[in-house]
Amino acid sequence: MLSLEILTLSFLLITIILFFFHKNRNFFLVFLLLTIGFAVSQYFLEGFRWQFLPCVYLLPTTYIIHRYQTEKIKLIFKVFISIWFMFAIIIPYIIPVFSLPIPSGKYTIGTETFHWVDSSRLEWFTNENPNDYREIMVQIWYPGINNLNKKVEPYMDFINLRAKTIAAAGGLPSFLPSHLNMVKTNSYKGITCINENTNLPVIIFSHGITGSRHLHQALFEHLSSQGYVVAALDHSYDCNLTVFPDKRIADYRSEITGNPDSINIRNQQINTRGLDISFVLDQLEKIQSGIILSNLTNKLNLKNIAIGGHSYGGATAIVSTQKDNRIKACFILDGWISPVPDSVIATGLQTPIFSIGRPHWEDSDYPNNYYHLKDLISNSKGPNYNIVIQNTLHLDYTDIPLYSPIIKHVMDVGSLAPDISQPLINNLILNFLDSYLLNKPKKNLKNSLNNKLVSNL
Repeated sequence: MLSLEILTLSFLLITIILFFFHKNRNFFLVFLLLTIGFAVSQYFLEGFRWQFLPCVYLLPTTYIIHRYQTEKIKLIFKVFISIWFMFAIIIPYIIPVFSLPIPSGKYTIGTETFHWVDSSRLEWFTNENPNDYREIMVQIWYPGINNLNKKVEPYMDFINLRAKTIAAAGGLPSFLPSHLNMVKTNSYKGITCINENTNLPVIIFSHGITGSRHLHQALFEHLSSQGYVVAALDHSYDCNLTVFPDKRIADYRSEITGNPDSINIRNQQINTRGLDISFVLDQLEKIQSGIILSNLTNKLNLKNIAIGGHSYGGATAIVSTQKDNRIKACFILDGWISPVPDSVIATGLQTPIFSIGRPHWEDSDYPNNYYHLKDLISNSKGPNYNIVIQNTLHLDYTDIPLYSPIIKHVMDVGSLAPDISQPLINNLILNFLDSYLLNKPKKNLKNSLNNKLVSNL
C-alpha cells in the first residue's frame, strides 16, 4: 500500500473509534477533517485508484450518520459502518500498489523503448492485411547514471488499453488491474549509460504465451543494476497486448486449442519468435554502431550475449540459441518445452544452459514437458543445470506474485512467499550469467544452488 493510503486508513480507524465510543463530538470532527485532508493529499500526491473509493465514500457517510442518527437505530449504523470499514481496509490491502524490489547492484537503472519494423518479413498473423510487415516493441534496461530530476518509469504504459486484456488472462473483471500504471519501478527513462564500462554484456528475453515484456521487470532491474543490458520484446500477437506508439494494437491471436493443424501452427509460430530474436540482435548491432540513436551506442559487448525466456519464451530461447550463433548462453524459466521441434531436441545445444522451474508438470496440460527437457539436456554438449524450486508454480517466475497477497488463491502461483522466491530466482540467474557469460568464479553459483529449496530435476 502507498504511504498516504496507510496514513489515511489509520486516521480513519481513529475516526471510527471516536464515532463509536466518544461522546465529545469535537474530537470526532477534528479527526474526520484530518482524515479527509489525508485522503485529498493522497489523491493529488499518489493518484487515484478505485480500490480506495470505499474509504473516500465512508468519510461523508460517517459524518452524515453521526449527525442524524437516533438512539433507536444506532446499533444498525454501527454494524453498517463496521462492515464498510472492513472493506475499506481489505480492498487496498489485497489489491495493493506494490513496488518492485530494490535491486542489489550498484548501478542506477536506465530504460529505453523502441518500436521496430522488420521490412523483410510479412506478418502472417494478419491475413486481413496482405501488406502488413512484422513489427515489435522492445524495451531495454541498462546500468545508468545521472537520474537527477528524472521520474521513475511506470510499470506499464497505456494501462487504459491493457487493463481489459490483462484481467481476461486471469479470468478477472476488467477494472481490477487499472492501477498497475501506479506501481513503482526502479528505472529511469533515457538516463546516461555508465561510462566506466563500454563492454556491457547483453541479455535478450522472450515472454510466454499471453505474457509481455512488463511481467519480468524485477529480474531485468536486478540484472541491469549489476551491469547487464537487458532487451525484452513483445512478440506481437503472442503477447497479451502489444501497443505501438501511435496506440495501434496487436491483440492476442495465438489461441489454437482444438485446431487440427495446431502442430504446424506452433512450428510456424516458434519460427516467427526465433526470427524476432535474430531481428532484435540485428537492431542491437545498429544501436552499437550508431545507426539507431540510443544511450547505448558503443557500450555493448555483442560477443557476450545470452538469452532467457519464460514458458513459451523458454522454447523460443532454446530454438534461438541453436539457430543463432551470436548467443553464448541460455536460461529457461519454467520452460514450456513441448513446442520445441524434435530436431532441435535431438541435436541439443552447444552453449551453457540453465533451466529452473516448478517441481513438476504432471498436473498440467503438458505432463510430458520435463521428459522433453531432459532429452534436450542429455543431447546438449555444453555445461547444463536442470533444477527446480520447491513450492513454486508457473507464474512464480514472473512479477505476478507481487500483485497481491492472495494471488496464489486465484492464479498459478505457489505457496512460496515472493520475498523468498524472487531473490532466489534472480540470484540464480545472475550467478549463472556471471559464471558463463563473464567467466567469473563459479563459487557464487554453487552457493546459490546449495539452498534447501533448490533440487535437481
